[in-house]
Amino acid sequence: MEIVLSSDIAGLPLKPSMMFGYATGMINVWEPGIEQILLPEVYFPPGQIEVKVVSGNTGARTTGSWKWKAYRMANGLLKTKKTLDYSGKFIFDARFDTDKNPSHILDHIASKILYARKILREHLQQDIKIHVVLNANTSTLAQASYPLLGIPIISSDDDVRGEIVTVSKKLPYSFGGIRPELFNIDFPDNQNISSEKIFIPRRGNRSLINNDEVTTFLTERGFKTFYFEDLSINEQWSIARNAKVVVAIHGAAVAHLIFNRLGLNLGSEVGSGVKVVEIMSPGWIHGGFRSLVNAINGRWCCTRGQITPEVLRATDFSQSPPNCHQSPFKDPFKVDCQTIQMALDYLDEDA
Repeated sequence: MEIVLSSDIAGLPLKPSMMFGYATGMINVWEPGIEQILLPEVYFPPGQIEVKVVSGNTGARTTGSWKWKAYRMANGLLKTKKTLDYSGKFIFDARFDTDKNPSHILDHIASKILYARKILREHLQQDIKIHVVLNANTSTLAQASYPLLGIPIISSDDDVRGEIVTVSKKLPYSFGGIRPELFNIDFPDNQNISSEKIFIPRRGNRSLINNDEVTTFLTERGFKTFYFEDLSINEQWSIARNAKVVVAIHGAAVAHLIFNRLGLNLGSEVGSGVKVVEIMSPGWIHGGFRSLVNAINGRWCCTRGQITPEVLRATDFSQSPPNCHQSPFKDPFKVDCQTIQMALDYLDEDA
């Protein structure tokens, strides 16, 4: 089999927004003040995506830690010729990426598979499934996520034969505009969790130093706190789907908002979807979820935590590239509750 399909993706405009930064003497040396930073409108130009299907073999898994590679070498597994035969079935090799991060699963892999499935169904005029090939030690997160999306799993470090599906390696930024349609899925066991205002903190890397203060502040304003790492995937997706106002620390949990349908009903007004305040570590500012919230017809803005000397040196005065797994980029940080209130006010939220 050999299929090559190209499709055009429309441009995607991002509405202007705001960032509210921790009070600093850089505003006034005698009276430190909160920074109010305008994030101007951004336009992602149109692009093109290629979906390709070729009969063949994936080859054995090649990525992994040095420890894993040493183990493979010591056991002579790199020389094995074992091949799993899935001839006639569509397969997508996702072993190049981690399967332990919800954002990577949804944004990097599942969105490509769902798009390819849509395009191939239209081309072949029949219902098809695309199997995802994952590492032999597939994470419990991946094992729970892909079946809910209707994507069967093949767990193996060996070679796999089948109809290999690939999607353009570098997707246009405007691809984010069609993701909500792809994830308009009535996943099994969708739970009616009706907390309209939610706060999603995190533990470990990039957690809040003053988490208790922020939790109390938001609880007093009607927010319910959910640690997504304590919940099942069904619960996480259900909460994200039903939320109306979200305050969340930047991280993988925000990616679940792709399932939110609030502003996507026929006739919905512009910007009538979920309202999101994203709390950013000063050492890890990333605007990817601004695009996501814009695509689901929501409104987004962010707050930035307190800048430390270590963060400033690493972000602006170092020749080394940033690494989210290293200090100070991964360090806990402090956020000013007043900036959260200003962000809620900016989104016209009566909190």
